[in-house]
Amino acid sequence: MLKAIILLILGLSALAAGFLTLKRELSVESVSISSADEAKSEMKNIFNDHGWFYLSGVALFMQIVFQGFHFTFEYFFYAFLISSGIQSLFHLFNKKELGYQVCTVIVVSFLVIYL
Repeated sequence: MLKAIILLILGLSALAAGFLTLKRELSVESVSISSADEAKSEMKNIFNDHGWFYLSGVALFMQIVFQGFHFTFEYFFYAFLISSGIQSLFHLFNKKELGYQVCTVIVVSFLVIYL
């Protein structure tokens, strides 16, 4: 039961962060790019994932280690939900420390598996 509550909170936080980001992007005026340097910096901002792939990898590794090495596709679901949820929670609270995010992903992965 606690596992479902944790996953629900993580899913709702990812949804809330997505809506807030969409609202922020729609309210900002369009960007006019006049030089190559501005274009490069804009592309870096677009493709900056703020460590999402790194967190997903850590969460997937923790799923494999904690649940055993017999691999199922359920591991992907939990890993993506945990990494996206944790990253969105940190995004909602305007915290960008990747080290804290990794520690939180490890703890939440442990809680989801053993609860």
